[in-house]
Amino acid sequence: MLELKHISKRFGQSKQFAVQDVSFSIPEHEVFALVGESGSGKSTLAEFIVGLQQPTEGSIFWRGAPIQLQAHLQRHEQSRQVQIVFQNPDRSLNPYWKIKDIIAEPLILNKWTKLASQRKVEELLERVRLPHELLERLPTECSGGQKQRIAIARALALEPELLIADEITSALDPITERDILSLLSELKRDHNMSFLFITHRLETIRGFADAIAVMKNGMLLEMGATEDVLQHPANAYTKSLIEACYDDYA
Repeated sequence: MLELKHISKRFGQSKQFAVQDVSFSIPEHEVFALVGESGSGKSTLAEFIVGLQQPTEGSIFWRGAPIQLQAHLQRHEQSRQVQIVFQNPDRSLNPYWKIKDIIAEPLILNKWTKLASQRKVEELLERVRLPHELLERLPTECSGGQKQRIAIARALALEPELLIADEITSALDPITERDILSLLSELKRDHNMSFLFITHRLETIRGFADAIAVMKNGMLLEMGATEDVLQHPANAYTKSLIEACYDDYA
């Protein structure tokens, strides 16, 4: 469904790379996890996919079509099929808008009627397990977990086929994190969605991701089925990430 081929990004005119020669693909209905420390290039790749940045080299394909080269209307259609939820909802949610208006924004921009938008917003709120009384609140009146669910609801408004979750549980407590992962698992199961899940913590994706790619310093070091990588890591850096998980829970 989504394929990245030999993606690189240089810093300006220098020979230094933010991302260097990264290739992977995400099949339909699967969860693909990008794992690595901060600054490894994970979020940069996500920004390439949704068009917030352009790579210096390489190509990105959506269902066989190179998305960087598509015409504006084609690019708009692709952007409806791929949505992203960012790490910090305090920066991605307008603090002056009510929750109902935040979730409805992509619907209004796509010329939905007010009544149809209202019904869709109510449906989305149920889908992410939030009470309807939140609709009249501002983001500042919601908890961190609630704000992340609101961001997920907004991303689901146009029924994307692929959802990019960029470190969306990193600032949450363990119980809330587990609830968000359970929600994403339900979305995958009930709506046949695919996910690109970005995290620096390997323990978050066991039992959720179908495949893992491990990144460091802009390069992809190791990739494979989740349990294969976790049980038999081939790279020393991957082994260190796994050991850090055990240290965290010691």
